[in-house]
Amino acid sequence: MEKGNTKSLYPFLVSFNSLERKMEELIREFKIRQIKDPQYIILDNADFIRMFKISARTAQHWREEGLIEYAQVKGKFYYGLTDINNFLDKHRKNKRSI
Repeated sequence: MEKGNTKSLYPFLVSFNSLERKMEELIREFKIRQIKDPQYIILDNADFIRMFKISARTAQHWREEGLIEYAQVKGKFYYGLTDINNFLDKHRKNKRSI
């Protein structure tokens, strides 16, 4: 990349890094406060992998196949708890009424 292009991208990168830091701060805050409303809970890829006890490759495959909704920010993947619940409901084998 040329030096001129780096300068023109700098404000965007600063804003993007700031957004990424804020997102990580919000995730930490949600975990600390144990917010119960699933629409406000976001898990990162590591949490998602631990939750499902799957490999990173399996998580990638699910994303590529469109099986799970996700957001990608600067190479990091995030999943909303609501999207995870929808994924589970959609792929549940025995749909029983409780």
